Amino acid sequence: MIIYNETSSDFISHIYENKIGYVLKENVFKRMNKVVSESELRSWENSLPQMAKVLRDAGLKKDTHVLLEYKLPSTEKRIDFLITGRDQKGKKNAMIIELKQWNKAKAAEGNGIVRTFLGGRERETVHPSYQASSYKRFLLNFNESLYTDTSIQLSSCAFLHNYIQNPNSEPLLDKRYKGYLDESPLFFQFNDRDLAKRIKNLVSEGQGGSIAEAIEHGRIRPSKKLVETVGSLIEGNEEFILLDEQKVAYEKVVSLYNKLETQTNQKHVIIIKGGPGTGKSVIGLNLMSHLLKSDAYAEYITPNQAFREILRKKLVGKSSHVEVRDLFKGSASYVQTPKDYFDVLICDEAHRLKEHGHMKKKIEGENQATQIIRSSKVSVFFVDDMQIISKKDIGSVKLIEEEAKKLEADIHVVELESQYRCSGSGNYISWLNSLLGFTEVEVPLEGEFEFKVVSNPNELVEEIIEKRGGRLLAGYAWDWTKNAPFGQLPNDVVIEEHNFALPWNDPNRIDWAIHPDCANQIGCIHTVQGLEMDYVGVIIGKDLGYDPETNSIIIRREEFKDKGARPAKPKKGQDNPLFDLVRNTYKTLMTRGMKGCYVYCCDEELGRYLKKKSKL
Repeated sequence: MIIYNETSSDFISHIYENKIGYVLKENVFKRMNKVVSESELRSWENSLPQMAKVLRDAGLKKDTHVLLEYKLPSTEKRIDFLITGRDQKGKKNAMIIELKQWNKAKAAEGNGIVRTFLGGRERETVHPSYQASSYKRFLLNFNESLYTDTSIQLSSCAFLHNYIQNPNSEPLLDKRYKGYLDESPLFFQFNDRDLAKRIKNLVSEGQGGSIAEAIEHGRIRPSKKLVETVGSLIEGNEEFILLDEQKVAYEKVVSLYNKLETQTNQKHVIIIKGGPGTGKSVIGLNLMSHLLKSDAYAEYITPNQAFREILRKKLVGKSSHVEVRDLFKGSASYVQTPKDYFDVLICDEAHRLKEHGHMKKKIEGENQATQIIRSSKVSVFFVDDMQIISKKDIGSVKLIEEEAKKLEADIHVVELESQYRCSGSGNYISWLNSLLGFTEVEVPLEGEFEFKVVSNPNELVEEIIEKRGGRLLAGYAWDWTKNAPFGQLPNDVVIEEHNFALPWNDPNRIDWAIHPDCANQIGCIHTVQGLEMDYVGVIIGKDLGYDPETNSIIIRREEFKDKGARPAKPKKGQDNPLFDLVRNTYKTLMTRGMKGCYVYCCDEELGRYLKKKSKL
């Protein structure tokens, strides 16, 4: 969707008549039924007059076209400024210009990452040249008009109109960003004439209307090149081979997609139920590859950002195909998506779906499950009710079935049972269910999976991190210091009697679970759900305990520190929903290991209980 598509002469007139803010505000309301915030309005009124001056100096023909606020399909990202036209040789050109109001920035660790002042404090963000380049690559990989009509040449750059370049050592021009700067040059405050010259060279002869029209109305489909890339990354990878009921679930989805040719108006919802380690993501990634090759318009959804980032990195690995990232979306991406816009949407970790996304207005009568079902002809939900770990998590099997019925979708349920994590030990999962009181059946712990209860949290560091290269995890039984100074993680997880103190995982490292610099940080449930490691060490806080008098697992509300996840205190006689959330949390943490799990319990009685149960 494009908010504004006008000739360059009309754009300049709107600027000089002080109408640009009004015109954009009206267009946003008409096309998106959305009210523009004051900050967004100020941003337009600060940046767009700078571009009007540049276009005036470029001396363009009147029918060059300006496109503003192009919303990248099925994302929340928008391209600030696009200009289209022909050069002096008659070649068609479209130029992306990323606009920034920054005054200064610093180089930062990470590929294409910088630090600057945003939202009231200094934050990490992407380099403007990286951002412009990524938007260009997105269009080239998803806009059919651009990847089929190679006569339209797409280029990109960034314009920091308030930023005075440091003549001695400019951080944004550091050699670490050279690749992105070569692809998308950076223009500072006093480079406006250079930018005008670049624009003139590309679009000075006008005739931009048809080019703008092709971009605005181009069908959104992954390009053949991108489809082949996804297939090549999965095929031959032993990690993604389908076994037994994984294959059954996969074929169920494929067969329902194939029926769309004859049942064009019938929606299908497939619910694939499976506990930790049953290979849900393996099925989902194989489906993604097959569907894209079949010319389906499909996307892969994960509500958990950390899990999404690890999946992307696992799939892409060391290859240069970063565009694959654009096929992976968060669950809040479908609020405004039209009905049946996608052929298939695959939602992994669907138990983490919410009523609505962060900072998103809720549409009456809809939640994230509704939006996914509405937006696609076939919806696939991988779900495990026993991994719901917050009052905000709504994605149960029951809810998905209810939403599917409301939208008159056919419902199909497939169950996964085989275990591919925990050394393939279904016994360990059964034992854990018995341990935590999910089942009353007494189960002895057997098999190859390493489980051990230690008496000191420092022993976890030695056994899991130093000897086995694993990760430490903990329940949310310690407060988390928010907005700590960059690079200074406070030691929030403190166990005084053992002189133990380590920080929670770095919130700036979405890939915490695999990043080598994060080994001595402790992962919480929100950053590890869906992930797996060879070995994990789990610190069970005092939010979970054991009462020897009643011979039962107990929870302590005052020790559960995740206030955003904590449900209201139940009235007398009502079940306590926090009981299941805490148990689900520790079951999830204790099933992240492929080979082993070591545990330290802050509650001594619980430690004795676990030792006894593990030796039955």
